[in-house]
Amino acid sequence: MDKRARRVLFKGMLDADFAIFPEEKTRRMQQLVQDRIPPEIAAQVSNVFGRGMRVLLDKDGMFAQLKTILPSIKAPPPRPPTQHEFLEVVNDFLYHAVFTAKHLRRGELWWTVTCLNCYMQRLLLRLMEWHALATHGRNYDTWFRGRFLEEWAHPQALKKLPSVFAHYDEDDTKDALLATMDLFHWIAMDTAGKLGYAYPTEADEHVTKWIRKCLS
Repeated sequence: MDKRARRVLFKGMLDADFAIFPEEKTRRMQQLVQDRIPPEIAAQVSNVFGRGMRVLLDKDGMFAQLKTILPSIKAPPPRPPTQHEFLEVVNDFLYHAVFTAKHLRRGELWWTVTCLNCYMQRLLLRLMEWHALATHGRNYDTWFRGRFLEEWAHPQALKKLPSVFAHYDEDDTKDALLATMDLFHWIAMDTAGKLGYAYPTEADEHVTKWIRKCLS
């Protein structure tokens, strides 16, 4: 959502997000609701307001009117990926696995650790979301950006997650990379099977064999 926000940390470490909506944007949001709100906007509105909120200041009563309509806004349920989207994520992951192994061999530990712990883990998260939807159906709540992942992700994935984040150490990064690849492979294969999608087995095997040889 296009908004201004201030995050405040109070005594006792209670924190709150204060979102400030200018009049023009509030009116635009009202108009969207009154017309037919586009699916992508509905998803954003649902993420911002659907998990709970409290209006603190509304001098013109604009938000009070909007609040009565908000419960009727139903974000479209998340959908499993298309075959193309699925293969894009798998191939992106395999490419960056090679990228990470190369930089690890060169001794570029910062690049290696940040790529593994940030970019590759975001791809892993996306795949875990798709796997949950493929397993439980489109109405299964995977929240957003990994929130409450411990409640919705597959127990087998949760069990392996402690091994996939690397310390700033060459040996630990190598182990974490291989563990991430193993977990990603299992989730991707299971997701492909549940969705009836093709999986790039040959490319996966070739990359895995090369990386294990490279890091041995």
